[in-house]
Parts: sequence; structure tokens; C-alpha cells
Amino acid sequence: MANSELKPNASCRDLPQIISSKTLLGPKELIFIEHDGHRYQLRITKLRKLILTK
Repeated sequence: MANSELKPNASCRDLPQIISSKTLLGPKELIFIEHDGHRYQLRITKLRKLILTK
């Protein structure tokens, strides 16, 4: 079974969490995320796409 396939009886805790971009960004179009000692920038472009850069 491929990783992208869901098991028929998978419980909710086995599924990835879904968080809306509005929840993450709030009224802003830019946030910084720290991961493993590195800072990343998550922003919304003029075309309303999400870009994550280091």
C-alpha cells in the first residue's frame, strides 16, 4: 500500500491535521516558522499562492 493511500479503517488520529492558511497567517500575508534551528518564511503571493522559503 502506498503512503498516499488511506487504510479503510484508519482512525482520525492516523490522518494528517488540516490547518487553514487563514488560521496560520491570520490577517497578515507573512509569517516565520522555526524548524530544527532554521527560520523559514511562509507568505502569500500576489496570485494568492503559498510560498515557503528558507
